[in-house]
Order: sequence, then C-alpha cells, then structure tokens
Amino acid sequence: MIKPLLNLFLTLIFAYTANFLPIKAVAQTTVFNLKCEYLINPIGVDAPKPRFTWQMASNKQAAKQTAYRITVETDSAQIYVDKNSIWDSGRIKSDLNLVTYNGPQLQPFTKYFWKVEVTDQNQNISTKTASFETGMMQTNWHGSWISDNSDLRVKPAPYFRKVFSAEKKIKFACAYIAVAGLYELYLNGKKVGNHRLDPMYTRFDRRTLYVTYDVTQAILAGKNSIGVLLGNGWYNLQSTAVWDFDKAGWRARPTFCMDLRIVYEDNSAETVTSGKDWKTTLSPVVFNSIYTAEHYDARLEQPGWNTVNFDDR
Repeated sequence: MIKPLLNLFLTLIFAYTANFLPIKAVAQTTVFNLKCEYLINPIGVDAPKPRFTWQMASNKQAAKQTAYRITVETDSAQIYVDKNSIWDSGRIKSDLNLVTYNGPQLQPFTKYFWKVEVTDQNQNISTKTASFETGMMQTNWHGSWISDNSDLRVKPAPYFRKVFSAEKKIKFACAYIAVAGLYELYLNGKKVGNHRLDPMYTRFDRRTLYVTYDVTQAILAGKNSIGVLLGNGWYNLQSTAVWDFDKAGWRARPTFCMDLRIVYEDNSAETVTSGKDWKTTLSPVVFNSIYTAEHYDARLEQPGWNTVNFDDR
C-alpha cells in the first residue's frame, strides 16, 4: 500500500513542477522586413548601387546582430546554392542593417533576387530572400515626348490614346511613364495603379521623374488600348502661386514619354511607345490646379475614350 501512495505522491510532485516551474525557451532569431531602396520587392529601381535594409527579431532579451552576409542572383533557385553569385558580400562582422550593393554593374529590365544571412551573438543564423527589378538604368527611351501642342494657358486637360496588338502569349510587361505635369494611365479602360498626384515634384528644368508599373495582367491577347490623361501639376501652374510657380521658366503644356515593354513567352520583346501616332483631344476636366482643385464638366464626357472600340476618327 505504501508503494502505490509513494508513486502517486511523486507523480503529483512532477506534475506540479512541470506546470509551475519556468521552462527555458529555445533561442530563436529571425530576419524580416527586407527592403531594397526602402521598398519591399520594388520594380523600376534605377540606383546603380541600391541599398539593402532588414530587421532582426529574437525571443531572447538583448539579442544583437553580430554578422551579416548578402548574396545577389538572377535565378530564384540559384540564390539558395551560395555558389557563383552575381555578388556575395562574404560574412561581415557588423551590426549594420543598411548595406549598399557593391557588385558588378546591374543590367536594365532585370529581376534580381537577394538573400541576407544574419548571425546573432549566440551564433544563431537566420536567412530571408527578397527581390528587386531594375528599370531603365540610363538606357535610351524608345518613346517620344508628346503633348497636344495647345498653348500653356489652355485650361482643359488633354486625353491621349493608342491601340496596339499583343499577338503572342505574354511572359511579363512593364509600363514606364515620365511626365512633366501629372497623369492618370489606363489600359483597356481600367486605371493602372492606385497612386494620385504622380510623379512627385521635381526641378523640371533639371530632371523629370518616371514611374514603373507591372501591367502583365492588364494586357489582353489581341487588341489593347492605352489611355493617358494629363494634368498641370507643378509643371504648368495656372493659378497665381506662392513662390511664383506660375512664373517658372519651365512652364509649358503638360507632356509625357512612355515605353510599354512586353516580353513574350518565347523571350522576344516588343516596346509600345508614345509618338505622333497617338490620338488626342480635350477632356471633361475643364480646369485643374495643384492649388485650386479640379473642375469636371460631365456634359463633355466621352464614354469609353480609353477602350479599344472607341471611335477616335
């Protein structure tokens, strides 16, 4: 009788100990929030030496990064091989989490994969992979700068449209658009992207910024239509402005340049460009100003102006 009671007593003691005494946690270190040029998996990267950043997390107090290693590759599978990478930083003893690319010259229109390997003070290692895609990278644009050639004092905003064909199966497609002014871009009647007031302000007498979009899913087999609506923005301020923007030496009618680069499944490429063959007319946006808003006259609407079947004769 004594032995069963002793066994029961020991069992209760063990259960109490298991439930109430602290259990030593296994140290875990993870790396997350990988960014290139402060963006997550960006496209249209033009920096010749982009910057990589990341964050480290641990379930242990006072955890600290003691080393890192970055590798860059164009093959998403090869990035895990750790051999013959385009760039391998090697294992660097440092707590830095902002590192600049220092490998061979990056190529335009190319998707790169990068991996960071982080080591903490307990020699726990964590790795994570991300990507970035280069943009024009100082290559020449195929498109031409086009405007509706109206006087800079004309108030209604212009529409532009073009129809093109994609006859083969598409692998991927990107639209690159540079604008002096503001714009909205459409493909087959649908607005591309969710931004407003693009591109951001710049010194138009020194540079013009461009924006990149992945439009692979927006292009259909066969005929497609591109539509662009231009606004004045900071380029052609028609209101009396603080700091004399209405007197800026660069003032002119809004204009844009666009390359729509399509790569097909057979790896052939085609570029649809802005040029003199685009059709243009005035839009229902009868006035627009970065300071005094937009005036829209619905009586002047042209339904379907940015679709394939619109009659633009």
